[in-house]
Amino acid sequence: MSFYSNLPSAGQSSRGSSTSGRNGVGLEPLYPTIFEIMSSQEIDSLLPASIRYLLANHLVANFPNRYTLRLNKYFFEWFQAIKGFVEWYHLKTYNSTFIDRFYGLQLFSSRDRNLALTQCLNPKGQSEWPQGLQLNQQQKSVIFLEKIILPYITAKLDEILEKISMNNIFSSDETENKWPKRAFLRIYPFIKKLLALSNLLVKLLFLTKRTGSVSLLQYLFKIEYTTVRPLSSELSGLKETKGMDNRLRKTNISSIFALMQGQLSIIPRFLTFMGSQFFPTFIFVLRVYQWWTTQDMTTKLQKRVNDLDEDIPRPPFSSHSDKTEDKEGVSEACPVCEKTVQNPCVLETGYVACYPCAISYLVNNEGHCPVTNKKLLGCTYNKHTNKWEVVTGIRKLLI
Repeated sequence: MSFYSNLPSAGQSSRGSSTSGRNGVGLEPLYPTIFEIMSSQEIDSLLPASIRYLLANHLVANFPNRYTLRLNKYFFEWFQAIKGFVEWYHLKTYNSTFIDRFYGLQLFSSRDRNLALTQCLNPKGQSEWPQGLQLNQQQKSVIFLEKIILPYITAKLDEILEKISMNNIFSSDETENKWPKRAFLRIYPFIKKLLALSNLLVKLLFLTKRTGSVSLLQYLFKIEYTTVRPLSSELSGLKETKGMDNRLRKTNISSIFALMQGQLSIIPRFLTFMGSQFFPTFIFVLRVYQWWTTQDMTTKLQKRVNDLDEDIPRPPFSSHSDKTEDKEGVSEACPVCEKTVQNPCVLETGYVACYPCAISYLVNNEGHCPVTNKKLLGCTYNKHTNKWEVVTGIRKLLI
């Protein structure tokens, strides 16, 4: 992941851009490469599909009950709820989303342009991120809306659009009370394409290093991308007094508790480090596992297709059919009248006979084939007329 962070920015050598400030230096050194952002967005979109794949193929398939089925049915709802808590924690703590943080990405507020330019010019700006460039509450809410709420609403609207489209295909009646559905079919795809085009234009501006935003909402609310930097605290004065008191402390319960708390504070940092190492590995293993299972399923399907292509054995024939097959010219003669077939039809057993002969024979012989003597499924007995009837036992041939 750190490979992309070490790539030189294409806009660092450009001068006189719209983001330029003092001495011709702009905000280009702050922006990451487009590869980092696209990789992060791709993983963010693949993560729910991968988790649902594991849930459906292992938990639901091995333990099918009403709880696991409901868990799979309402997957998008509870997954978005959990993701919302995780994303809000990371936005509040790190000014970054869960996936972006593992790619070394961070969001900052570009409303104070002079402070951002000072951060580029000041060599010490690489050490910590000032409070004025951190996201405010409104900008964090916008990112939460873009990452959590809007994808959920879009997914539900896509489902409604698909249902309405399918209903219009299979139902031809159009009444006046369906005008909201017709308006939705016209307006929603147009708005969706318009937003996609707007996001594409913002990405083109990002490629030209005119902005650090990659979406329309980020561009409107002055939210831009940068690489991860430590955030400065509002109470930075406490850092100067920390560690100055080297006097002996009293060994009472409070001091012992404070000492243990200080020693245990390393656990969250350790868990964060392990998570940063485990998450990329988990994503890689998950993709390999999906590829492996897909290849295995493809092999099984190909094997089944090959088994179907094998020669199908002929069905067993009765002694009467064997005698009939030995007769000369049986393939061109009707098995009932033993003459040349006129007005041909085919029976369920695959043999051809004259249509009048076949009807007469089947009715008088309780629906049995004249060649194999097998009962035809298309011949039924009518209890009202006390006669056998040919329903679907034969088919006319057009020659």
